[in-house]
Amino acid sequence: MVGRFFPLNWRPPEQEIGFAAAHGFEVVQIRSDAPGTIAEHLGSDLAETGAAFAAGGVEPVLEMLVRHEGEPRTIPDALAANLPAIAALGIRRVHVHPVGRSEYEPLLAGELAAALDLARRAGLTFAVEHNAPGHHLLVEPSAVAALLDAVPGLGLVWDVNHTLPDHLDAFLGLRDRVALVHLSDTPLPTTNHHLPLGRGTIDLTVLQGVDVPIVLEIGGLPVSGGYGLDTDEALVDSRARLLAALTPGV
Repeated sequence: MVGRFFPLNWRPPEQEIGFAAAHGFEVVQIRSDAPGTIAEHLGSDLAETGAAFAAGGVEPVLEMLVRHEGEPRTIPDALAANLPAIAALGIRRVHVHPVGRSEYEPLLAGELAAALDLARRAGLTFAVEHNAPGHHLLVEPSAVAALLDAVPGLGLVWDVNHTLPDHLDAFLGLRDRVALVHLSDTPLPTTNHHLPLGRGTIDLTVLQGVDVPIVLEIGGLPVSGGYGLDTDEALVDSRARLLAALTPGV
């Protein structure tokens, strides 16, 4: 699940970790929009929060939203700025979600290769997330596949909610490179609504056999009715729906 560390529904990280542990969530995702400011975003002492993750048996993972403006080393610099917080929290999986203009796509391979080298030296698994249609970077499966070919060892964060029906087989073909899955619902063929499971038309059974953590990334965008859909009840119900889809016949 995505940690709900946002101003409108913020609660202390220890409480969010406790909720996750109590309801069987194995992973809580933290997001960094401004490199080096994770402590401020969480509003907590990072060592104490890291201890709470360890005590609860919940794995913290980090998403770095990087707004690429064409400057050199944007992505590796963002990762470097976050390394102290990553270590304090006990994070072992980090991925970057790059956004920006389409002309910056050719720069991604070099930057991600440099960031991957830095991540490996820090003992991290490192991956990149593709974007939904309407964005400019890493939308087409062919662009994602070409990037993964250019950067051996780089993982993919597959966002099912970003995936057009016509692109599904292509992303399933990249399954061996998937390091993490983002999951929410959307009324296909429209993508990126981030709805609770059951409120869109995604076929959850496409995830059968996927052997990586699945992060419920629920929280309605304005187009789908606004924020505040990531309630405790919606998360618990979505988890139950996912488990039912992954265990046919049960």
